[in-house]
Parts: sequence; structure tokens; C-alpha cells
Amino acid sequence: LGPLLLVHRDYLANRGIDPDESERLWGLQGIGLSARLPWRIFIPVKAKGQTVSWTTRTVGDSGTRYINAKPEEEAVSIKRVLFGEDHCRHAIVICEGPFDAIRIGPGAIATFGLAITAEQEAKIVSYPKRIICLDSEPEAQKRARKLQRDWSIFDGETLNVTLHSKDAGSASK
Repeated sequence: LGPLLLVHRDYLANRGIDPDESERLWGLQGIGLSARLPWRIFIPVKAKGQTVSWTTRTVGDSGTRYINAKPEEEAVSIKRVLFGEDHCRHAIVICEGPFDAIRIGPGAIATFGLAITAEQEAKIVSYPKRIICLDSEPEAQKRARKLQRDWSIFDGETLNVTLHSKDAGSASK
């Protein structure tokens, strides 16, 4: 585990993510040759400034895209926190994956998939402005519409953004 290597930096740049900013703001690091997690980007999951868990993303086209910390390797389950919440204030943009949130920038969070836990949901609805920005596939959009209906009973406003790309991480600026 160390600074982002050229392969990591190229991967991020190709996804429209500034490697230097992602290291500084989000704490991304690189993993090169490794028996367990080779050629991956290390993504720390923070809550109130403290790293409580982590996930990794392969920079290759094969294998498992994301590998998360095992329960014994995390202080808090990633499904109990919102990735990026430390950068949120009044409004929150809800995404599935961490690279979607990173691509959007501060104010965006990731739930680590479509399944949102009750604990994550309680945090999300505490924000007065909620913008749902899930992937464009039919299942994700069906879920987004349901979340928008469910969250409409809470104070504030819930909007659903539909993208013309696969997800926020691959959308044009």
C-alpha cells in the first residue's frame, strides 16, 4: 500500500478523476504487486475523519471489481456508513459506488450498492436536500424511483437525476 502508481493514475484519469485530488481529498492509495490484492486502488472509508473500513477497485478488466475489508478488518461495516459523508453539509448526492461519488465531488456519497441499510437511510434522510443519482440500468432506476417516493415524507426535498451514461463515474462533465 502506497502512493498511486502510474497504472492507478492512468485508470483514474481515464475515468475523468484527477489522481492528485483523489489522493489528497479522498485518501486513495495504490497497491501494486501483492499476493492478496494485486493492482488495485485502495479506497479508505471514513466516518468523522477516522478510517473505519476500506474497499479496493481493480484497475484491470478481469476479476472481481471491488473487494471490501473483511469484518475483522474494519471498525465499522461499510454498510453502516456513507462513503464521502465527511464532505457533505446541506445537500447530499446519493450514488452506488465510491468512484461515482469521487467523480461528482464533495457532497456526493456512496452506499456501496443498491441495497441501502436502515442505518444508511436514516443518515440520508437527515439531509434537507437529497439528490438520488443511481446507475442508469432499469433495476437501479426502479430503485431510485421507489427511494424518491419513500423519502418524500421526510422534511426537505428528494430529487432523482437520470443520467444518459451508465453511472456518474462514466458521465461526461
